[in-house]
Amino acid sequence: MSVMSRLAPLPLLLLATLPAQAQDAPPQPMCSGQPASWLGADGDSSDITAADAALSQQMTTTASSSPYAMFRVTGAMQPLRLEASSDGDPSIRLETPDGDLLAENDDAVGLNARIEQSVGPGDYCVRLVPVGAADMTATVQVTRPEMPALLTDPVDTTIAACTADTPAESLTQGPLDAALPAQAQTDGTVRYLKFALENSASLTLKAVSDGLDPNMVLFDGSGAQIAANDDADGLNARLDFPSGLAAGDYCLGVAPISSGEGTIAVSVEALDRNSYLRTAWRKGELPPPTDADYPMQKIDLSADRETVVLQDGTAQWLSFTLDRETALMISAYGELVGIDAKLALFSRNGAVVAQADDTDGSLDARLGPVVLEPGEYRMALTDVNRPDQPGAPIRPVGLVFDRFERVE
Repeated sequence: MSVMSRLAPLPLLLLATLPAQAQDAPPQPMCSGQPASWLGADGDSSDITAADAALSQQMTTTASSSPYAMFRVTGAMQPLRLEASSDGDPSIRLETPDGDLLAENDDAVGLNARIEQSVGPGDYCVRLVPVGAADMTATVQVTRPEMPALLTDPVDTTIAACTADTPAESLTQGPLDAALPAQAQTDGTVRYLKFALENSASLTLKAVSDGLDPNMVLFDGSGAQIAANDDADGLNARLDFPSGLAAGDYCLGVAPISSGEGTIAVSVEALDRNSYLRTAWRKGELPPPTDADYPMQKIDLSADRETVVLQDGTAQWLSFTLDRETALMISAYGELVGIDAKLALFSRNGAVVAQADDTDGSLDARLGPVVLEPGEYRMALTDVNRPDQPGAPIRPVGLVFDRFERVE
């Protein structure tokens, strides 16, 4: 018997089953010639026209890849909402499987993306593309208009004119000038507080928040704007009326510059001259008089080239006297402990001689060299990170004084 005669033919049954097994494997979805994933478990469950819920998937980009996901539309023309939400900055593209661009979007809601588009029956591709950092994970979702959206549209925080028809709360029961100080608390939406003055009153109105950027607009009884402020004290708002507000009806609109989570504390108090001046001293806006009862650290430049100041969130005041014309340079070092130091130097008459902040790209400050005439000087050291925060944790700031005097 020959060798060839020993080779038995393959069973016909096996030959017949091989093509059937290959046909059972679902085809790999492709977008622009690249492998993609279905937004659902497979092609049938990725049909947004028939889906009972949103088609959603976590997608991750890298420096070398911007992934695709595929979904399906059946039946008639279908309006869709495509969204991408991430801690990064995602953008999305709606394409045909052949790579034809139908729509794209970046930053529709904050840094997140949204496309609203109507498409006919067929398969479609959504591509996640990072803006900025290449490594990003985002939730990509496709829904019909009647389904809940992934992204929430930002709340409108525009303060419109306050009229008699504007819903508002009463800041006090009865005239405000008889109930000072007055306080209220609002949330991250636009709120209106109405009050009345029986007599003219000098007032300070404040809106303070730890997590929001408050804005205030004051209207008279007819809805005409009287004054507005944002960022008077850091990100906080303040309105001062030293000459007094006339008797009458008023409405105060309060809202954050942009919507967010948090509360805003609103207060109204009588504007007292002495209290106002002490606040200005505490913030480093105005030097306290030499005879004022206010803490002032005296420096003897002939003996002390270096000193340490304990910064507690308010302006720390120092004074020194020069007997002769001097070129002076002052350096403040606090970046290592989180201080963003700012120096402001005032002459005896209260004029600003020089100021400095963020020298050589750092948070430290270097003032001068500046040529100073003989006389008395006062200097405020403030922390830009903690403006006017009495009771803040103490942090040390090193001060170095370099003097250059003319040699006779």
